[in-house]
Formats: sequence, structure tokens, C-alpha cells
Amino acid sequence: MTIHALKNATLIDGTGAKPVEFGIVVIEEDKIVHVGKAENWKNPEGKTVHEIDLTGKYILPGLIDCHVHIAAESLPDSTMAGPWGWSTLIMLKHAQNTLSAGVTTIRDVGGRHHLEFSLRKAVDAGMFVAPRMSLAGKLLSITTTGTEWYDGMYREADGVDEVRKAAREQLKAGADLIKVLATGAVLAPGEKPGAATFEMEEIRAAVVEAAKVGKIVAAHAHGIEGIRNAVEAGAKTIEHGTYLNQDPRIMERMAREEIFLVPTLKAGFDVIYGDRPGIPDWIMEKSKETQEDAMHSIRKAYQMGVPIAMGTDAATPYNFHGENALELYYMSQAGISTMDCIVASTRNAARALGWDSKLGTLEAGKLADLIVVKKNPLDDLRSLADRTNIEYVMQGGKFVARQFSDPSGIPEELMAGAWICCGF
Repeated sequence: MTIHALKNATLIDGTGAKPVEFGIVVIEEDKIVHVGKAENWKNPEGKTVHEIDLTGKYILPGLIDCHVHIAAESLPDSTMAGPWGWSTLIMLKHAQNTLSAGVTTIRDVGGRHHLEFSLRKAVDAGMFVAPRMSLAGKLLSITTTGTEWYDGMYREADGVDEVRKAAREQLKAGADLIKVLATGAVLAPGEKPGAATFEMEEIRAAVVEAAKVGKIVAAHAHGIEGIRNAVEAGAKTIEHGTYLNQDPRIMERMAREEIFLVPTLKAGFDVIYGDRPGIPDWIMEKSKETQEDAMHSIRKAYQMGVPIAMGTDAATPYNFHGENALELYYMSQAGISTMDCIVASTRNAARALGWDSKLGTLEAGKLADLIVVKKNPLDDLRSLADRTNIEYVMQGGKFVARQFSDPSGIPEELMAGAWICCGF
């Protein structure tokens, strides 16, 4: 069995620890077996070691995006419609763009007619490479206009019994978590982001059903009443958390109970700034109304110790799959340290998914999901969203994306059978 050693790079391991210069990551089959300074590694007797010299490069864990919609198209009006076959092809393209951008794991929190489960089945069968997928299936909501705006994404459920049944349907389909809408949405006509929708007892019914099979609930929650309902009901992650700043006690509880905030700042910035033709006035107005509070909430939550995990809300209007890492830059602009932004997209994101035993950090025993980049992301987080900056993307010990500067130096057994050349 050949062992592969990526050596002489600077390691940013995802834990928040100081980077290790002239480091080495040693991989056997799909797992990391050693991480540290290259000078401290000794080749084991009786095993062949293939070394790849990465002098001047940086190695990070594969990034994790905790909030995407892989079946959406980033359309200006945010709608989801059209033939199912087209959606399936869109999902595959989005998955490949995301993976080639260094995001090796995603959590989809609202798909379309459960098509995303078929995509994951095809990936698991080796037909394609794509990010690891944690899937929620259809999101649970009260009766609302959102159902008409997003064909196949919503499962309307009114009352505790109906929520219980709807949650069970998603779990039967193969869901890894349950997504509930605890408040109205920015991107659904006629809804108010600050208004609570599900009552606490309804959310708790979803939490109970998920817990029966060891799974969690993610709560879309902008307004503070909806956030309170979700926290009280036992949700594990608060998505968006726009008006969280209005209640420091809830932030204290989230910090104490390790309830994650997944801010999704990029979704708002992608609407508000730049040339954005076709966006309806009501989306623009609601985005402008909420963005300042969203920035203030993540800043206060960070200061109070609330665990933060990266999420982008791809593909809301102009929020393209493959540009996910720009979320880290926006998080830094809200006041999070550069290193902690990286931790939010690695260790913390893995913890939010409940997958931290196998993903999220460069540690022995974990899956070899990692990226190699040319520039130091601690100097400029935007470099992680630069397609030309990503040298290699590895998933489970296989190179899966990007053209390599020296293809002859990559052994055949490390090339994934369905690898992506360049994405996009």
C-alpha cells in the first residue's frame, strides 16, 4: 500500500491553531494518518511513500458550506420552477462548481421534489464527483406563498400533527436533518422576515421526530420571536439570525448550549451591490432593510461566544455556486477574525453538521478532504474565492478537481475517476 505525503506547505489545520510552516499531511487510502512539521515525519518501514512537494503553498481542510439550495438557479427573482430534468442537470453543475471551488461538503436546506437525493445516490455510485451532501429534503413551513414561488421546495404543515408527519416524510426520504421556517422569508413575496410563523410547539414536534433517529433541526429564523421559538424548541442551528442582536439573553443561551448561527451574509450583499438587473423591488427593499441588522447580529453573537458556522444561501439571486468562499470575506467585514472565519468554514461547520468526527480539520484519523492554495488566505480571505488560486482539491484521499501545475507528478491512483478539470 502506497502512502502519499503532501509536504513543505504551510498548514492551516482548521482548529484555529497557529499555521505550521514546512508541514506535511500524510494520507493512506482515504484518511489522514499524520499532520505536522515535515521534519518530524519518518517514512514507515515496508511501505512505499510518494511525496508531493508543495513548497510555497498552503493546505487547509476542505471548506464546508452549511446552507445551500443546490436545485435553485440564482435567478434575479429567486424562483424555482421548470422541468425536473433541467433541475437535475443544474444540480450537477452546481455541485461541480462548488467542489472545484474548494467546498468539499455542503448542507442543502431545501431541495426540489427530493431530486437531490437522486444526485447523492449517483455520486455515491461513483458516476460523478461532488461535495459530500447533508440533505434536508423539503423545508417545513406553514401554509404560505413560498410554496408557489419555489416549486417542490416547501412542505406545508399546519399544526403539531401535520408537522410531525411532514418531518417523518423527509426522514423516510433519507434526510440528514429537518429544516423548518420559524419566520417569514426575505425572498418570498408577501412574507415578513421579522414575523414568527411556526409556533414553538410545532418546531418542537420536528425536533422530537429528528431526535428519534439522531438528527437535528435547522431553523430559518430572521425575527427575534421566531429565533426564541426555535431555540426553546431545541433547534441546533439558526439560519440567518438577522435580528438576533435584539436579545442578548438568547445569544448567551446559544453560546452556552452550542446552538450555531449560520449567518448567510453573502445572499444580501449579492442582491444589494453591483449591477443586478431583474431583481424585483420587493426583494431589493427587504434585503436593504435586513442587511445592517444581519451584520450587527453576527458581530454581537461572535463577541458573546455564539458558535458560528459558514453558510452562503447559494443560489439566491446572483449568489452563484462556486463563489461560496466570499462569505468568509463578508464575515470578516462584520468583525470576525480572519482565522475564525476559516474555522467557521471548517471545524465549526463540521460540528454544526454533526460530522466533526470525520471532517473539518487536518487531523490524523479524519477523511483526507483538503485544498491546496497558492496564496495565504490569512492575508486576504477573498483569495479563497479566486478560481486561479486553488491548486488542488482532494476529497477522501483523491484529487477531484482543478488542473494541476505538474500533472506528471500526480500518481494515477490519486486521481478520482470522475474528476473535474476546472469547473465553471
